[in-house]
Amino acid sequence: MFTKIKKRDGRHAAFDAKKITNAIAKAGAATGEFGEDIAHRLMLKVLSIAQDTLKDEPTVEEIQDIVEEVLLSSPYRSTAKAYIIYRDQHAKIREIKAGMGVDLIDQYLTKIDWKVNEN
Repeated sequence: MFTKIKKRDGRHAAFDAKKITNAIAKAGAATGEFGEDIAHRLMLKVLSIAQDTLKDEPTVEEIQDIVEEVLLSSPYRSTAKAYIIYRDQHAKIREIKAGMGVDLIDQYLTKIDWKVNEN
């Protein structure tokens, strides 16, 4: 069993399998296909695959990739699709947030921003 997980920002956190169950349960509830009990069983499959294929400290992305695989191989296709779309949307949001700060600072430094020019 894993004890640590590497977050997207590079931090290391305690591995909590309950978070996997919660994510799968939320996806199942959103589509109405299943609840907490099935989410727990799917989480066990995720952990089994992760232990066979991943190193001592997996990343959040690696675990989420395995969740996708497990959902796609299950009879819960609508939930798999919803989970994949949700992940993609949140990846785009992270990209936008990451780019916004840099772009605004660059605009300020080069005085492209009209507010800076007006002052």
